[in-house]
Amino acid sequence: MTQNPVQSEPVERAPAEAPARDAAPPPRPRTRRSEEVYWTLRREITAGVLRPNAALVEDEIAARLGVSRTPVRESMQRLEADGLIDSHRRRWIVHEHTQDEIVQLYEVRCGLESHAARLAGRRATPEQLKVIEGWRPRMTAHDPAVLNDRARNNDSFHDAINAASGNPRLLAAIQANRLFHFNTRLAALYSPDELARSSRQHDELITAVCARDAERAATTAREHVEFSLELILRKLF
Repeated sequence: MTQNPVQSEPVERAPAEAPARDAAPPPRPRTRRSEEVYWTLRREITAGVLRPNAALVEDEIAARLGVSRTPVRESMQRLEADGLIDSHRRRWIVHEHTQDEIVQLYEVRCGLESHAARLAGRRATPEQLKVIEGWRPRMTAHDPAVLNDRARNNDSFHDAINAASGNPRLLAAIQANRLFHFNTRLAALYSPDELARSSRQHDELITAVCARDAERAATTAREHVEFSLELILRKLF
């Protein structure tokens, strides 16, 4: 006699738990937090938000940026290596650049930006040339009313040319040797003649790069950086 096979009862499975909608996102890696803090503080220093000789308190910065003290401490060490802050009596302060240091930085920028302009004249893509040409109205005006806006845009304009060199390492080196806050401080001190001269240099630089006149672009970029240094030394020291 054939027996019917015993059928096992279906096993009830617990329904899968739906993910909590308000679950906190996974914590960001410490290295990423440290990078964010470093670049935030670096921008604040170079833009003049954190002024020379200003005290930098780790606890206050950590609370303001919503991080622990560890990424702040790591960022401070990097900023010290960059020459942007100093350790003084067990506290951090924003470095105040001497006249000699400013000269050295601008001498480095002079060589780097001149070469970047030369390479941009040779390598810039049609799209990059269109972007560079698009800066002309904003960067060549002689009206003093545009000075503050131009100071804010100055580094983006020059980065467009430097990036057209096709050399990311060169662009990074230029940015590392830049002191943004001098642009803002100088903006209020330009005479009409100085503004006109700066505008002519911008105009010539754009024209040279877009015409692929590499050597003229290099010469104009060098003259422009030298002119900026001349103004800084004459007006701020």
